[in-house]
Amino acid sequence: MLSITGLSLIVIGWAEQLYRSLIRKHLSFSPFFLTLYLVGAAMLVFDSFNQANIVSGALNAVTVIIPFILLVLLIIRKGKPGAF
Repeated sequence: MLSITGLSLIVIGWAEQLYRSLIRKHLSFSPFFLTLYLVGAAMLVFDSFNQANIVSGALNAVTVIIPFILLVLLIIRKGKPGAF
């Protein structure tokens, strides 16, 4: 159940990012997308480790680290020219 919820959050985040990029023509990362992606991926990590699937859990952990770095950089650079 945790993995379904996590994947659902990731899909919602991607849908929002797609809307932002295609319809609104904003080609920067959305903090909302990154947050949903982080929470969803973290749920996948916990679910993987709960099922003793270490390889999947470790790979999913990497998918948490990368958007976390992007979100931190987005927050630090907010309002600065050239921010992503």
